Amino acid sequence: MNLFKLMKDGQHYANIWPRHAVVAAMTESRVVPAVQFAARWMPALAVINLAVQWQWQGHMLVPQALVTSLFLLSLPFQGWFWLGRRANTKLDPRLKHWYGDLAKKLKVQPQAQPTYMDLAKILKKALQELPPDEH
Repeated sequence: MNLFKLMKDGQHYANIWPRHAVVAAMTESRVVPAVQFAARWMPALAVINLAVQWQWQGHMLVPQALVTSLFLLSLPFQGWFWLGRRANTKLDPRLKHWYGDLAKKLKVQPQAQPTYMDLAKILKKALQELPPDEH
């Protein structure tokens, strides 16, 4: 799969993943906020890191400071990559069953081989439309 498509899928998946107690135990509920935090703050931290290391350790260690800053800048991309891979992964049987139940309650046609992206979309719709006891 194309790297740029995976990144774009990861960003889309992060944007549609519901923030709700129903999905609080799932890995995405911890990864999505971490990736969004990294996307917002890592560029500034990378610049601060470079400036502080240059100021305190001089020009001799600039290559190490650059590598460290580049690592900090890569963190959001690593998160989007992981989320993109996860979004395109087929659901395991338990989640597939939950997906099917939600599709039936919402009266929508379920996908034959649903992915985590499909689950996120149907969860978001279910949380908006269904009463709380039917999630």
